[in-house]
Amino acid sequence: MKTYKNLIYILFLVAIPFLAKAQKSDKSIATCEFTVQGVCEMCKERIEEAALIKGVKMAEWDNSTGVFKAVYREDKVTEKEIHEAIAMAGHATDQVPADSEAYDRLPKCCAYNDGIDKH
Repeated sequence: MKTYKNLIYILFLVAIPFLAKAQKSDKSIATCEFTVQGVCEMCKERIEEAALIKGVKMAEWDNSTGVFKAVYREDKVTEKEIHEAIAMAGHATDQVPADSEAYDRLPKCCAYNDGIDKH
C-alpha cells in the first residue's frame, strides 16, 4: 500500500509541470483592421509580406479600399508591431507613417504620395 501511495505521489509531481504549461499556453487569436496607403498589386504583395511577422497568421490588403486585415496571436505580436512592420516596408498606416527611406525605395508606380492613382 505504501508503494502504491508513493507511485501516486510521484505521478502527481510529474504531472504538475505539464498541467501548468497547458494552462499558460493561452493562444488567444485576435483580428485587426486598418487602412494602409498603396496603389497597386505590387503594393499589395509588399504590404502583405511585410505584415507576416512572427505571430501573424493571415494578412490581406484590399487595393480598392485600402483596408488591411490581419489575424494574429496576441501572445506573440501586437497590432502596433504589425503597423510598424508595414511602415518599415514604405507604406503608411492610419497609425504609423511610412519609413521615409523605404518609401523612397518604392518603385515609381507605387509612389502613393506623389499623385499616383490606384491601378
